[in-house]
Amino acid sequence: MSGNSNLILDCALISDIGLKRKQNQDMGGVRPDLGLFVVADGMGGHQGGEIASQLCVETLIQTVERNPTDPDRTLLEKAIQDSNEAILKRSHEDSRLHGMGTTATVLLIRGETATLLQVGDSRGYYWNSDGIWQLTKDHSLVQEKLRAGLITREQVKSDEMKNVITRSVGYEPGLKADCFTFPVARGDGFLLCSDGVSGPVDDALMFEILEETRSNGLSLGEAAKRLIHTANSKSGDDNATVVLVKVL
Repeated sequence: MSGNSNLILDCALISDIGLKRKQNQDMGGVRPDLGLFVVADGMGGHQGGEIASQLCVETLIQTVERNPTDPDRTLLEKAIQDSNEAILKRSHEDSRLHGMGTTATVLLIRGETATLLQVGDSRGYYWNSDGIWQLTKDHSLVQEKLRAGLITREQVKSDEMKNVITRSVGYEPGLKADCFTFPVARGDGFLLCSDGVSGPVDDALMFEILEETRSNGLSLGEAAKRLIHTANSKSGDDNATVVLVKVL
């Protein structure tokens, strides 16, 4: 828990290997002192995904630390480009890591402003006592098919292209990220997660878990544990990572 201007940020992070994978290629980061929160879901053989997600999170944190006076959106856009370059450089140095990359969903809260940046299909949600809303748009083939009207929402989870993303950090130069800024206030909550959570756990169940833990006076850490447990109980075939943030 940390102060950020006049707001206090409570947070929790849990990352789990799941029930079927041999390694956890997800990486999460929480730095409430910086107002910075991130989830990255790596991909690539020979531990490439694990390395890509770790490099992404580490570089994001380093860039934010080094440029504290930059405007929020400018700062995150610089940070994700730095991450992209760091991963590309590493993959060029080791041929076994060629083609590795990672998703990145990044939340920066400074003062009474939040900035959200996203690449790939890890998601960012906003929630309060009234409900939960997805803030990000997945950069994936299945979401492009959905937006084009080629499949229905019910067909998304069974589509053979559901795990194919159209953007990733570290795959190629000239990375394009979605980035937007909005006001925050006490009582606002945010959930960042990899698709190992958002795949098996739908929005309604996410909100049910968050509200149940809140009404019982339980911590964000307990809510994160329950989200991971639910994802594993419903599927468990992927790594699962959750970052929860509450503005107090």
